[in-house]
Amino acid sequence: MKTPEQYYAQARDIFFSAHPDFQVALDEVTEKDARDNGMTVEQLRNLHAERIYAAFIRQKQLDGIIFSIQLVETDNAVAAQAIESYLRSHAEALGMKWEEFCEKNHL
Repeated sequence: MKTPEQYYAQARDIFFSAHPDFQVALDEVTEKDARDNGMTVEQLRNLHAERIYAAFIRQKQLDGIIFSIQLVETDNAVAAQAIESYLRSHAEALGMKWEEFCEKNHL
């Protein structure tokens, strides 16, 4: 099973494949643009890519990791396991027991 970060990165790549107009905009980032921002071209493109993907997720009011897992993982059982693992870590970070987290979030 992939990490949440791996799912997110892979889903972002899929998103840009499905939206070539955004990819074209990223490809237009120049050395001068990057220099003006104190970055390399790759760093600035990655920053813009992250912002575009995050804006899409916010606009759709999605949980970025859950959406990314669902987009990437073709095996439903593995997707369910990855989502549960992510949610369990979220509950733990909040200091909640799994049962309490499920009840509060209607899972």
